[in-house]
Amino acid sequence: MNAELLMLLAGCAAFVLTIYWVRNRDLGERHALGWLLVAFVAMMCGLFPRTLMSLAEASHLSYPTAVLFISLGVAYLFAFAVSVALTRLHARYVRLLQETALLEHRIRQLESGREQLAGQPTEKR
Repeated sequence: MNAELLMLLAGCAAFVLTIYWVRNRDLGERHALGWLLVAFVAMMCGLFPRTLMSLAEASHLSYPTAVLFISLGVAYLFAFAVSVALTRLHARYVRLLQETALLEHRIRQLESGREQLAGQPTEKR
């Protein structure tokens, strides 16, 4: 099995797995786009190896080095996108936690005020 066939099979497998996980709601659509891009690049490298070889020659790299460079570049970009998403989720989590604490504090205040009103005798007129 040569490298081109392996890349083509890996791209097809990544594509099928991504669609499967999206359909089962295990993977969000936003992250699925990144994985579909990775699968597409892998399939294109498998289908059109001459394009990658000509890019490698134009940049004065060997074929394995070019494949490694592209793979690491895609992995870096995807990891960066996941880090940004994680940072946004953390900020949202902190904000929701603070809002929950404020609402719980407000409920306690209202309940204690209600108990104080219940304990006072009402005036008869």
